[in-house]
Amino acid sequence: MPIRNAVTICVLVSFVILYCGISRASNKPDQKFLTYTQTKAVLKTTIIKNTSSGTGSISGKIKNTSGNPLSNITISIQQQSVETPYGSAFEEMATTDSNGRFKINNLTTGDYIVLADPTSDESYISNDKFGVKVKSGKTTKVKIKLSASSNLNYGYIGSVSCLNCHPSESNWQDAAHANTILPPSSETVVAPFDGETITTNDGKVKFKPFIVNDIYKVTLYDLTDESTYVTYDVARTHGGVAIAGKQRYHVKIVNSHYILPIQYNNRNVDENNASSAWVSYNSSNWYNTDNTLISTDTDVPPNINKSFEQNCEGCHMTGLGITRNIDGEFVSSSNETGIGCESCHGPGGQHVSVGGGKGKYIVNPEYTATDRGNEVCGQCHIRVISKAGTSGADFETEYPCIIDGENITPFIPGKILSDYIEETTSDGKSTAGYWNDNNTSVYGENASENNHSQKHRQQYQDFTKSVHYNYAGNKCITCHESHGAGVEGTPQLLKQNDNNKLCTDCHNDLAETEKKNGKRYNIHANHKFSSSDVGGSLCTGCHMPKTAKTAVDNDISSHVFDVITPYTSKAMADYNTSTGIINSPSTVITNSCYGCHSDETDYGVTLWEEWESKD
Repeated sequence: MPIRNAVTICVLVSFVILYCGISRASNKPDQKFLTYTQTKAVLKTTIIKNTSSGTGSISGKIKNTSGNPLSNITISIQQQSVETPYGSAFEEMATTDSNGRFKINNLTTGDYIVLADPTSDESYISNDKFGVKVKSGKTTKVKIKLSASSNLNYGYIGSVSCLNCHPSESNWQDAAHANTILPPSSETVVAPFDGETITTNDGKVKFKPFIVNDIYKVTLYDLTDESTYVTYDVARTHGGVAIAGKQRYHVKIVNSHYILPIQYNNRNVDENNASSAWVSYNSSNWYNTDNTLISTDTDVPPNINKSFEQNCEGCHMTGLGITRNIDGEFVSSSNETGIGCESCHGPGGQHVSVGGGKGKYIVNPEYTATDRGNEVCGQCHIRVISKAGTSGADFETEYPCIIDGENITPFIPGKILSDYIEETTSDGKSTAGYWNDNNTSVYGENASENNHSQKHRQQYQDFTKSVHYNYAGNKCITCHESHGAGVEGTPQLLKQNDNNKLCTDCHNDLAETEKKNGKRYNIHANHKFSSSDVGGSLCTGCHMPKTAKTAVDNDISSHVFDVITPYTSKAMADYNTSTGIINSPSTVITNSCYGCHSDETDYGVTLWEEWESKD
């Protein structure tokens, strides 16, 4: 074991409490958990000295964001290693004294993760620090701030109230999160509502989008008899503001909203074919198997259990509140339309009641541990179902919450996400959609190291497999702008990425470039094309191949950050052929070459072998 038993020596009393070490990362059931026996003691560090030969110490102070010391905070450590996933081997070593101080002696040299964990998350949320280097005979000092918790009982105040005190964050109003759900208008509708009758390419939906007196309308036609139809008023737009996104349309039927069976894909726009960007979306919710309309009455929903409120509201509204009425409809009482400030910072009622202040009673993801901080984004960038309470759940949703009978307890930032979600269904199947590209029983030695997402909305599930998460302690906000639209032309990135700067700021040892034909390329990539080209020697070209689909095939990048070799794609294609599956972008994973070289019939294997031979 790389960590020696720590012996804490106080002037007045020396004592040892033996216990079994804890394991975090409860949301990663595939990880191997390790258990240790260690010591735990309350420390008074000003009178402790490390005298052991060949070992070092860690001392530190834990404060809240207002700068006040926090006592009785449990300090755990995990040796930092690419072989040890984050959270799988934390060991409790000490607790902070009345001044918020601690010290851990007799540690073998190396890099550690230091975790500061309160006894509960009712007042504060755990935080950690990566890269704490222990040197022989030296004491390494660390300082860690803990974010406060927020309290659901005090309620939500709305983003407008937040911006009254935090006007510097007003750029949030331009972000996709703030504009995910909007009323229809000439500024918000991206699709042509020009009165053309359209049949989607798959033949599953026939419809006409049009405008009458500034009201956006959609007529759905029975596929067997065009004289049978139903016309709805569009109540809201859903999406359409992302670079490579899509837009859907809500209609309100009695007391609930439903998403029409059509979708407009921004990327499919063709000036010569106005209808090319229209595709079907969950058409079975609106059409029977014989292609007839399920409902032709605007007051009768086609499927009462497929409302936006039941299936989507938790991730597209702030301050979740839904109830089911006597007619079985799900009715919204959510606080705010769109993804507001309190979706990430927790309900702000108590924060405002005490006059605000430096992080009082409000969550600041910057000062939360790697797992908790990423769960703030992961609450929505994840494909799961709700957790059932002790009395069982009377219905099910596709967003994090606990349903106890008819009562919903929503997830709020700072809580443990795994307490609010299920990642497998009752029959044991994954709620997420993966390529299963690390299936060695099928692909043998050509299996990928990780499973990569095939469906969208799974960035968090990808990210927790990455070295960035497990070894570097990165968060989504390390790369992404959370309070604004980010750099123009990027998916809310903090920096432009077509020059690799976003990556080389951290990976500065891989930043070296050479010039060829007037362009610079990254030497590490050994790919003699400009780092400003798509593919080329762009870091994300190899390490973030587009494997998932949100609107069109392969328009969402993998967030595992490993390289998917052409051998994996070729093995998948060969398996498909042997089992009678037609190879297509929907059945063969995109690899780090094929994303740019889609004309290669062997999925880029020859190119890869040529590249390897030059290394």
